[in-house]
Amino acid sequence: MKRKTVDASRAGGMRLPAGVERATPKYSDIGEATVVDLSADGLPYLPVLGEAHYTKVGSDPELHVHPGMVEILLCRRGRGLTIDCGDRVHPFPTGTVMVLQPEVPHVIRPKPKNLSTTWVWFRLPEGGAPLPGFSRQETRWLVDGLRSLPVRFPASKELVLDFRRVWNVYRNVPRRSPERKLLLREAVLRLFIDVFDASRAGGREEDDARLGALLDRVRRDCAREWTLEELSSLAAMSVPKLTDRVRQRTGLPPHQFLLLCRIEKAKELLAGPDRSIGAVANLVGIASARHFSTLFKRETGKTPRQWRAAFRASGLLRNGSAVSR
Repeated sequence: MKRKTVDASRAGGMRLPAGVERATPKYSDIGEATVVDLSADGLPYLPVLGEAHYTKVGSDPELHVHPGMVEILLCRRGRGLTIDCGDRVHPFPTGTVMVLQPEVPHVIRPKPKNLSTTWVWFRLPEGGAPLPGFSRQETRWLVDGLRSLPVRFPASKELVLDFRRVWNVYRNVPRRSPERKLLLREAVLRLFIDVFDASRAGGREEDDARLGALLDRVRRDCAREWTLEELSSLAAMSVPKLTDRVRQRTGLPPHQFLLLCRIEKAKELLAGPDRSIGAVANLVGIASARHFSTLFKRETGKTPRQWRAAFRASGLLRNGSAVSR
């Protein structure tokens, strides 16, 4: 992929990394894509409403950002799609919504000929200024909601219809009619409200699935030196959110959950073929045998040697009881 550095002066004051472009609105209707500006309809905070229906394979585009814009992108049709965000690639199947914040580089890959998408850009107000037709509190509610949306979630049926409704009003209500701006504003507000509703319904399910897979991975690889930052990146959650969700799921904060996984793995090893305490400690990611023994006793009430002896004694007792019967 071609790499280039974009000067900050060309990116609205935002310094971009190598290989990332600044994308600006291009208003056109060329068969493949339609992009329109809703500013003239009293919605200056929506400089882009777009839709694309690819009839041929698209070229490999550059990673790009939209400084000052939040993009809400719906996949209506397409197979094998992903959104490449530079450091993370997200699956983008049909019926999925992606929310791309101003600072997040992104690009759809690939661009198959059956791809169909629709999207809207929301221009964030500068300096806390209220949006036209909104109070400061209403503006803050809308902006805070958009800025805190999850990266990806399933679209609801209502949300799919909302995009169609916005386009229907734009195309079918006469430009000079008195109701056009009112109908567009109502359709757009309905769209954002249903975005929030769909994100709460679908985002939680996706978060739960992703967190469950991550916890299983930690259990399998408990000897690894996991960091909160690494875990939060893999879970696509902030560190505070990850900590809360792990605590809700397991009853423990992440570092304590990792320790519990190590102790449980140590029990398996102690119950198996003879290994030194130091070897068991190393196999569960604890460098010092003494530190391992201290942690193990704190969690189980016994030192590793005491636990091993008690385990083997209980096995002998069970076998003896079985023989006597």
